[in-house]
Amino acid sequence: MLHLSSEILNNLRLNAIRYQKKYDDGHVFGHIDQIPKHNIQELRLAALMHDIGHGPVSHQFESFMPGKHEFSDVLPTAYHSIIDVLSEPEQKVEHEQLSLLFSLMIYHDLRKQGKVDDEINIENVLKIIEKRYGDQQIIEEINGKATDILPLMTSIISSCPIDADRMDYLLRDGYFSGVKCGIYDYNRLFMSIVPVEEQGKLYLAYKESGIDSIAEFIGARSSLFSQVYYHKTNRAFATMLSTLCEIMQSKDPQNVIIADVTDRIVDHSDESFIDALKDFYLACSDDYFLNDKVGEWIDISDTEAVNKKILDDIINRHPWSKVYEAKHSVYKANIADKENKAWKSQLTGLLTSVLQPHFKPHEFAVDIVSDCAFKDLDKTEVKLLVKDLKNRYEIKPLIECGDKLNQYQIIKYCIRVFVDRDIKERVTPEIIYKINEIVVKQIALLN
Repeated sequence: MLHLSSEILNNLRLNAIRYQKKYDDGHVFGHIDQIPKHNIQELRLAALMHDIGHGPVSHQFESFMPGKHEFSDVLPTAYHSIIDVLSEPEQKVEHEQLSLLFSLMIYHDLRKQGKVDDEINIENVLKIIEKRYGDQQIIEEINGKATDILPLMTSIISSCPIDADRMDYLLRDGYFSGVKCGIYDYNRLFMSIVPVEEQGKLYLAYKESGIDSIAEFIGARSSLFSQVYYHKTNRAFATMLSTLCEIMQSKDPQNVIIADVTDRIVDHSDESFIDALKDFYLACSDDYFLNDKVGEWIDISDTEAVNKKILDDIINRHPWSKVYEAKHSVYKANIADKENKAWKSQLTGLLTSVLQPHFKPHEFAVDIVSDCAFKDLDKTEVKLLVKDLKNRYEIKPLIECGDKLNQYQIIKYCIRVFVDRDIKERVTPEIIYKINEIVVKQIALLN
């Protein structure tokens, strides 16, 4: 990730030189080499630390995370600007906000030790990791003009449909999971990117001729999600852990992470809370979290009667059985379209009502996951250089390029029902037929 961010920036510089004469209308920004060195170092630091807020078992840990209002009640005021990026009080704190928090903690620790270059601005690092943070701009004088370089920097780290993070995890996870998907031609992608300047802001743009490479990348990502991240066994364990968490929360509304961290506090100083939070995360490896911490939380929440078996099955690698599966893809939708969350919620409720008369809440789970080719498009600031009939180029926001990109938009849904394997014989053909009937009817509503 750190290397890829530098590689992208280097290719932007090279392509600006290469294409400046071709795109002689002034769109291509030819002064990337004037971006100050400390800003490049800030980009590299953001790439290095953008995911350090992940807890054990990665994204699944976020089931246990507190909401914004709960976290703000215990978080020292000096750090409130970090969670202010969340707009709603009930929004769950996610790993992105923890990444900002831990980055700030690391910076302060290194600063005390005299190991930080005075030119490094930690506020800039945090803005690159999370563009909603702070004043949402990084102004530098480039070629004698005040220029906001933040849109370019954030697009390198996190954007749609391609960024250094996705480029990194596709190749890595495809390789280490042993599947031949997640493969794409990164050299061709690097040749397709150019820096552009518009209204005093610097952006990352793709040439229109690079659309095929973008489509190849989207396909590689989609394959990895289908075959690895959404594999039935992976999803079975994920739903088991989510079910366990929901049962604990229904019995004891106090957030288990906040309770655990506050129990570690020695005094009521800001430093004590920060140290306790850091110690909690450092202690919680995947192994410790599943074998010790979750069991401790089950005891505290008095849910051992139902949760102990779920946890034992997770630890002993006994996933719940998949008793039903259906997949549906919405092709050639608009690139601005998103997953239909209301539809997913309604279908979950309908399937749950079929299963509830036959199983207890801790014995089954309805799991509906989705993947959108242009996920988070509304958050991206990436541009497309589009050629008109007179061979002139125009800078267009990606979200306005549906005429070029709609054909690559696919929204995939995977609907599964998992049941405790020890009682799966109670799943009758009649139950499956009823589930399928509901799914078929609901899918028809999507088309």
